[in-house]
Amino acid sequence: MIAASLFISLDDVVEEPAEWRFPYFHDEMAAAVTAQMADALLLGRKTYDSFAGADG
Repeated sequence: MIAASLFISLDDVVEEPAEWRFPYFHDEMAAAVTAQMADALLLGRKTYDSFAGADG
């Protein structure tokens, strides 16, 4: 099965999640996001490059 999960906003601003998502991120939202996690993650090159520098 392939599933897609996206963070979106009502004003179509999604390029800077730190600007709009984190003030509203809470335990219930974290649980919903975690429930959608899979065993594998397919990323495009630009997204991978963005993630590669993050500390895990």
